[in-house]
Amino acid sequence: MKSLKAAAGLFLLLAFGEAVYAAGGQKVSSFAREQKATLHFDVLSGTGYLEKGGAIVSFALGIPLAVFDWEKTVRIEAPYLSGNEVILPDELAAMAKDYFLQKNRPAQERYFVATVLIDPGHGGKDPGAVAEVEGRRLQEKDLTLEVSKRVLDLLRARYPDRNILSTRLGDTYPSLEERVAKANSVALKPNEAVIYVSIHANASFNRNAKGYEVWYLNPEYRRTVVSEDLVKEKGKDLAPILNAMLEEEFTTESIILAKNIYERIGKEIGRFSPGRGIRAEEWFVVRNANMPSVLVEMGFITHGEEGKLLATQAYLRRIGDAIYNGIVDFIDYFER
Repeated sequence: MKSLKAAAGLFLLLAFGEAVYAAGGQKVSSFAREQKATLHFDVLSGTGYLEKGGAIVSFALGIPLAVFDWEKTVRIEAPYLSGNEVILPDELAAMAKDYFLQKNRPAQERYFVATVLIDPGHGGKDPGAVAEVEGRRLQEKDLTLEVSKRVLDLLRARYPDRNILSTRLGDTYPSLEERVAKANSVALKPNEAVIYVSIHANASFNRNAKGYEVWYLNPEYRRTVVSEDLVKEKGKDLAPILNAMLEEEFTTESIILAKNIYERIGKEIGRFSPGRGIRAEEWFVVRNANMPSVLVEMGFITHGEEGKLLATQAYLRRIGDAIYNGIVDFIDYFER
């Protein structure tokens, strides 16, 4: 642990010079309670952010700057540790308080999910997992498309003014790179967000394997989420810090999205299929989507009983309803 702190301290000195620490300040946990804001802090990276009504103020221990909604970076006295408490400098506390007041006054300024991108796994030349179920050739690509269409229809009915998109609407084969590119190319206003949900079915040589799963990006995997334009604007020294802050935010939101969908699937089909957990992995479509993103495995087509269920429209409809409700739960949470 001491070696990690020493390395981090050396990096900060090289990147910014000696940080200036506040003589005074207040506990960030106390500030969050006073402002009725949500505090997210990662002890390992020393980065965190305060969120209120969609407005976000990000900070990092020992770093003399704060980032406001990824639109504005301000140099400040550095947040620091006092015992086990993170201390927010008075200057930053005052700026955050004013910012939350300003951003939460008009409703139209609040963050909201403007785009939902549904990704039916496989397609075209790629059938995905394949199994014989009661004389029928069951293909993953067909199941994922049927479930995805159900999710799309429900989302479009509930959110007619939002962008509800799909990586494919028929038996086509967009590459993994094309799927991710579609997600990352969505044009967003400063207060808008996009989420990505990839839908799959499972298979295993172990014929007893059964159940549903929801995956998100492994927090230990480091990805680049800061755009090249922002790197040019802020400089190469600042870009890694901004990337760590934004990556932590996406990971947190991905876990919440995964939890919402997983719980809804359990309510819909839990008596037929066991939950195998919320899991972390580095799937291509998840690790390269620069936004909250999850991958849903709806069940094993290679399991005798579960394969039969997945071969029925009624069962797939229930799964689609569950994924839809999980997305709605996340949007409600995010926009509050």
